[in-house]
Amino acid sequence: MPKKTGPKITPHSRGGFRTTITINGEQKHIYGKTEKEVLEKYIKLKYLKDQGYNIGENPTLRDYAVRWFNVFKKGKGAIKTQEMYVNALNVHIIPALGRKRIREVTTSDIQQLLNETASSKSLQHKIRMTLKQIFDKAQADRLIAFNPVVGTNVVKAPDPVRFCYSPEQLDIMIKVLQNDKIFPLAFSILNTGMRVTEAIALMRKRDLELDKKIIHVRESTEFVNSKPRKKPPKTKRGVRDIPISSAFADWLEEYLKRAPKSLYVFPGHDGGQMGQTELKNMQRRANDKLSRWFDENPDQEEHRFKLHFRALRHTYCTELFDLGVDEVSAAAIMGHTVSIMREIYTHIQKERQVKTVQKIESLYSNVVFLPKENRDKSNKTV
Repeated sequence: MPKKTGPKITPHSRGGFRTTITINGEQKHIYGKTEKEVLEKYIKLKYLKDQGYNIGENPTLRDYAVRWFNVFKKGKGAIKTQEMYVNALNVHIIPALGRKRIREVTTSDIQQLLNETASSKSLQHKIRMTLKQIFDKAQADRLIAFNPVVGTNVVKAPDPVRFCYSPEQLDIMIKVLQNDKIFPLAFSILNTGMRVTEAIALMRKRDLELDKKIIHVRESTEFVNSKPRKKPPKTKRGVRDIPISSAFADWLEEYLKRAPKSLYVFPGHDGGQMGQTELKNMQRRANDKLSRWFDENPDQEEHRFKLHFRALRHTYCTELFDLGVDEVSAAAIMGHTVSIMREIYTHIQKERQVKTVQKIESLYSNVVFLPKENRDKSNKTV
């Protein structure tokens, strides 16, 4: 009888099976639910050992990722980039895969994580890029033979939801929120199309020329732990001059006479630049007020909406096209490229068409038609 080769696999007292492999003079245990699983793990580890890989170390992805960040990323490069890595790790990668051992993470595991974040193509790229760098270093450390990120793909994100407010909704917003703390900021975005982060960075003397009816957009805002910090606009086109109407210039001038004294047009509670927490709280209270108003006016239910700064911006963008402003001029005012402007407007127009069809469908919904036999009689000539 030929001599049996391979590891000695024995039942484990707690169920399943086990065997051992010698690494640097020490025995390491291998466990599995079946003898076949144990044998496959043994063969894989023996191959890696023979190829010179460090199979004595197999940390969890969480432990290795933290070490990777501290060694290669912490304190290096732009703060925003470091924050991107921290967010990708703490919010997405570690909760999903952190407990797995570094050699146990598969291509399918990573693709599943990307699938679950398909709502944002940008976020998928950040997660994939972070994981690729982590596993590249794991390969360099001779912990793994193959980078499991290879073979994964970013999933196509669904089209973003873009909408603008109807004239009825704008009337309701002005009626309900005109005395609310958020109204000057919201009303100004509606009349200029600025991003909210650009609006709260506006400074009275530097950025306003109300006699010339111009607002200069020079800076934007980012938030670090909810604290505001100035930064350049989102793109180079974000630096721009926005023409405003005479009526809005007059309104803004009157607002500034009553507003708290500050360097900023829309200051925070302490007179400095508004922070993220204060901004979100103002928006939440405004939406609570709108919700109560709709509850008290059920006949207006079809117009129910929430206040979103981006929707105010899209409403202004749509108004530019409706007024016949050409694409190049509209793009310059909005701080966009012409292609992005066209994409936004086309999407909103499609939404309008859907709502128009729905209104036409309901136009004769209450009409009672004659039975067929009566219609036939009515068609006969006398």
